[in-house]
Amino acid sequence: MKGRYYFRVKSKRLLFEFTIRRNITVIKGDSATGKTTLLHMLYEYLRVGRESGYSVATDSNYYVYLRHEVGRTWQDMLYPLENTVIFIEENNNFVFSEEFARFVRSSGNYFVLVNRAPFNMLPYSIHEIYEIITDGKHTNVKESYHQFKELYSNYPVIGNNRMDVVVTEDSNSGYQFFAHLFDQSKVISAGGNSNVLCVIQGIQKGDMLIIVDGAAFGAMIENCLEYFAARLEQRISIWMPESFEYLVLRSGLIWSKELFEILESPSDYIEAKEHESWERYYTQLLVSMTNDKIYKYSKKVLNEYYIQDKSVEKITASFPETLKVHLRNRKEE
Repeated sequence: MKGRYYFRVKSKRLLFEFTIRRNITVIKGDSATGKTTLLHMLYEYLRVGRESGYSVATDSNYYVYLRHEVGRTWQDMLYPLENTVIFIEENNNFVFSEEFARFVRSSGNYFVLVNRAPFNMLPYSIHEIYEIITDGKHTNVKESYHQFKELYSNYPVIGNNRMDVVVTEDSNSGYQFFAHLFDQSKVISAGGNSNVLCVIQGIQKGDMLIIVDGAAFGAMIENCLEYFAARLEQRISIWMPESFEYLVLRSGLIWSKELFEILESPSDYIEAKEHESWERYYTQLLVSMTNDKIYKYSKKVLNEYYIQDKSVEKITASFPETLKVHLRNRKEE
């Protein structure tokens, strides 16, 4: 299953409008923000159609799992589904299990998970974590308009960070690139996203910049930000691009019409059953597109082509402006 799927869910007084873009979407937020209402409306329309009093316009097949039914397990209800956007209400603890994680990775379906707790077993993007908001610009007396808002879209917020230490999630090519780029800082590899917070906790001095692959860091982001806020004696910033390979692909070092089209609309190309996260897709794509070139990319050892001055200039051109300013200032010191 791949692609983007639009939903317009409506009653006489409520309108929810949103688009699902990846295989895993997480909806968070406090009580009374509309999460349960949305799933109830979807469920009732699926059950009895317009007799429910609701309307649902979508270009996908969808299914809503609210709770356990007598005589039927979640496996009975979900395993037969194919090419379906599956909504799962919170308070279903099976979503935290390894078995459910295996099902998500292998089924090829899209999943919309409602829960305030992180899903540590699943690799989901920081860009697909939402809260439901009421948009006053679209609201009138008769109808309250609700849409999804990204929770973690405003990073990095660097502020006055000296970047004494740079911690990268990557341990191979990505780490090698950033070690070259931030040669005036101490650069440390965390050796994987699950190790990032532990590594940071062991660094007691110096301002830090943390670089992680945003395409699969969703389960870790909340705990990391809470920890950063508590470390008042250090300034800690975090940058979460999709992945290092994504930065290379969009840099212009490699150009083709096919690549341009993929980067314009990755949802149309990334098959959920083959790639549990976009991070892995971008790595495979970069490897395949450079396989017979002098700039052949390897995940383990970075080709020196990518740390030549012209290559670095192109890759860093897409960095956030605040980060580029800090890099220029450090070089001028």
